[in-house]
Amino acid sequence: MTARPITQVVVCAGGLGTRVAPWARHIPKEFHPVAGRPGILHLLDELTALAPARVVVVYHPFYEPFIAWAKLTLGRDGQAAYQRAAGLPRCDLPLYDQLDLRFIPQQGRYADVTSVLNGADHLRAGDDLFVAFADNLYPYANTSLALAAIPTGHTAVLVRPYDPADAGHRGVVISRHLDEELIVAELVEKPSHDRARELEDRYGESNMWLLEGRARLSSKFVDQLRGARVTPGAEPKLSLAIGRYAHREPIRLVVTHSTVTDLGKSAADTAR
Repeated sequence: MTARPITQVVVCAGGLGTRVAPWARHIPKEFHPVAGRPGILHLLDELTALAPARVVVVYHPFYEPFIAWAKLTLGRDGQAAYQRAAGLPRCDLPLYDQLDLRFIPQQGRYADVTSVLNGADHLRAGDDLFVAFADNLYPYANTSLALAAIPTGHTAVLVRPYDPADAGHRGVVISRHLDEELIVAELVEKPSHDRARELEDRYGESNMWLLEGRARLSSKFVDQLRGARVTPGAEPKLSLAIGRYAHREPIRLVVTHSTVTDLGKSAADTAR
């Protein structure tokens, strides 16, 4: 029997929570409690569906004490002790037994692209790379598992139906059809109100989507990400790289209808 290949995942958790600065200086947003557990544990539960998986969590060095706690709690016997102390039911399969989990500090200029490439440096080259932003949780769907259904070697991004109220806070994807599939035609990062209305009038809301915090990147995409030139003074953003790549290669859309819990919001445990 052929062994299932190891899925490679980078968890981006390298930010300082600038949108929630009053409390993020004390606790990383990814550790904010959700349903009685640190949010990042919900994400790791999601990723167990990809097992066997090698997961690299890229964190900001400012939060080193929390990472020390995470290593202790998620290590052998640590999860069971945590569950007992927190009064939570015991999982049948601890995370430790399903995920090869590593934590590495982000190095270099802050940006989500930096996190992706830092993580990729600790994983095998030439394979697809799953990317999960740790501050976005999807309580009603396993979005990483949905991305796993995309054929190997293809890049895909998670999107949800367009909502004008959220357009100014997300990447807005314009879709087109390629055979039976939806792919990225254009991507506009956080458009202004007037720009969003212009896009709605031009393309129609049914052809517009909001970019979400999960992606599956082909090795070709990662290679091009490494070689991309960075504009001086601009933050290298994965969404902008996705928009550029879509002009050369098809990027598939995976649609979720789950609400999203954004841990970077002030009411972090409230789902939109």
